[in-house]
Amino acid sequence: MKRLSELRVGERGLVRRVEGDAEVRRRLRAMGFVAGTEVAVKRCAPMGDPVAYGLLGYCLSLRREEAGAVFVEPVPVMSLSSAPVGPKLRVVQTPGGWGIRRRLAGLGISEGTELTRVSAGDSGPVAVCVDGNERAVGRGMAGRVVVVRSEPGAQGDA
Repeated sequence: MKRLSELRVGERGLVRRVEGDAEVRRRLRAMGFVAGTEVAVKRCAPMGDPVAYGLLGYCLSLRREEAGAVFVEPVPVMSLSSAPVGPKLRVVQTPGGWGIRRRLAGLGISEGTELTRVSAGDSGPVAVCVDGNERAVGRGMAGRVVVVRSEPGAQGDA
């Protein structure tokens, strides 16, 4: 387990517990830092403090001292091109310009989409199954799609 303040930009974690005095715990829980909530580190100020975190569909900033009171279990993230064949995956981020996002959306792939990788090759397009339909995603685009395992208990795997 790590403190939320120890995660880097782009990393994710599941909240396990909140420590500190009663007022700090109450305030953090009111913002959504409760056990089981997934938190993503979005961006960091130029001098390193504060840090923007994404959780429950919104973004908020915390000082590193406040984030140090939240303990998380890191969630391994990977690109679609390096994801294993077989397990269910959930798209957590599609970084890139509007053109790439539009092409991915045309394939039915956007943030929150559940899919399964079905091809194991190291070259050529990556075959995925989205909503029961098999689709081919170019390896370059697949490298930009950030996914996590979505099966229960799979966070510690990978």
